[in-house]
Amino acid sequence: MKLKDHYLSLAIRGKRTIVISDIHGEKELFQRLLQQVGFSDDDLLIIGGDIIDKGRDSIGTMRYVFELLERPNVYMIEGNCDRILDELYEDWLYDYMDRRRTWVHDYLDEVDRSLDDYDSQQQLGDDILEKYSDYQAMFNTLPTAIETEDYLFVHAGIDGVDYLETAREQALNMPNFYTQSHQLDKYVVVGHYPACNYVEHGIYCHDIKINDARKIIAIDGGNQVKPSGQLNALIIEPDGSLCSEHVDDHPVQEVIQSFEVTVQSPHTFTFPEFDIMIEDIEPYFTKAVHTHSNTEFMVKSEYIQEDGTGGYRLKEDYTDLFLDVEAGEHVKVIDDTCSGYVLIKKGSIVGWVPEEVLA
Repeated sequence: MKLKDHYLSLAIRGKRTIVISDIHGEKELFQRLLQQVGFSDDDLLIIGGDIIDKGRDSIGTMRYVFELLERPNVYMIEGNCDRILDELYEDWLYDYMDRRRTWVHDYLDEVDRSLDDYDSQQQLGDDILEKYSDYQAMFNTLPTAIETEDYLFVHAGIDGVDYLETAREQALNMPNFYTQSHQLDKYVVVGHYPACNYVEHGIYCHDIKINDARKIIAIDGGNQVKPSGQLNALIIEPDGSLCSEHVDDHPVQEVIQSFEVTVQSPHTFTFPEFDIMIEDIEPYFTKAVHTHSNTEFMVKSEYIQEDGTGGYRLKEDYTDLFLDVEAGEHVKVIDDTCSGYVLIKKGSIVGWVPEEVLA
């Protein structure tokens, strides 16, 4: 099956259009974002797929989104995570459930059962579909892409030569599309792969990324995928101009002491390139070399872990940026478990400050 087989054309010029992708089971966060952007019946809403899995309320999010889709101004394209009702009998499902919270976990909570209560995966799948086959059918009616006068909305990416010939699997799962190219004379708007993975100037930032030269916009804020992630909204104004909003659930803390960095050259390393070389782990920061890029940098020692072969790796995405903050402003706390320093988010940018600057 190809993109052209599940495809919708839509006219949006002159209308305020809100685009949100990768909600990942966070119904309340999604509702907060809709309220923050002032979504109304006069707007169009395009949901870029992956409404379920990873978050706290996949079933509630699913129900809410399909209620929204009954409105004439709401549209949705499919994402790879939205296909779980078609994948209940796949061999990989139980292993995946050991690593991530899924829609199936929500179902088990809803019926007050566990995997051990089922004699087989077949029995579990049959049980789920007896109740939720209607939603399975609704997911399967979703388009793979929506094309407008100036944009193509697709979950992950398109073929670089003929976008309509893009295989469905490619459209839903392509990694790193923001770094690639295409022949379509329109902007391609994608989610799927967190925008923070596309590091610019060494900065770890969850905001929407726009590449005008390649005509690609990446809007996934890393919600439920990255510890510092957020849920982004791309807003296409009636005059064609673009802006964005975001929400997250990270705790807010006040800055009580200003902190300024005079000179620094920041580095950021994201999944999956986590291998590093070090000599000895120091109490606060350790000198390291990032294996993939051969970059020397200082890593917060708590972010080093053994790789199981005698070497070392980063435990998460990592940035060595220090952020300027002013007394009286408020920031989001990402990690306050490290000695002497706190990882924070200011706006959409992640970095470190000394612990004494926060209340």
